[in-house]
Amino acid sequence: MKKSTIIIMFGIVIIVTAFLGMDNNKMYQKQKHFETVNEVLDQLNDKPLKAIDDTGKLTETNEFKECFSERKRLTNFEFNFSKVNIEKVCDLNEKDKSEMLSEYDGFRNNFSKRRPITREEPVSLIVDAYNYSSLKEKDDRSQKLKVNLVLVDEGEGLVIDYIMYHSYVEGNDNA
Repeated sequence: MKKSTIIIMFGIVIIVTAFLGMDNNKMYQKQKHFETVNEVLDQLNDKPLKAIDDTGKLTETNEFKECFSERKRLTNFEFNFSKVNIEKVCDLNEKDKSEMLSEYDGFRNNFSKRRPITREEPVSLIVDAYNYSSLKEKDDRSQKLKVNLVLVDEGEGLVIDYIMYHSYVEGNDNA
């Protein structure tokens, strides 16, 4: 084969691969526009967060995906619970808010492609979180967690862009 034919075929393969990689249908497209923190929390509270899809794989529900930023929908949610019951929304003082936003900014600066943020809202919750023990059955035992969230508005309403959680011990607010 001639050298020019090989180069043309190689170019066609690259172009076809590029077009196949630009398919946006694989990522969930948001349909709700949350204006307040309470709207986002209501979407999460006592609703299924994970379900088994048509292929038998455990995946996030669309209602759960509505709460997350585009970056979070593209990457890992890092919140692997089937359901949460929000027990308490903690009052944050200015120092706690500042620390949480500083931690989030450090995390966010690791990403090269960032959208401008028009609003940031740090939120801390005490929740009862439920796991799936397997794909076939739910685990009815809850785990008490303290969940720190940063909700941002990047043009698609308030969404969760940062989530950090750890075990919560009653009476120990620093846990």
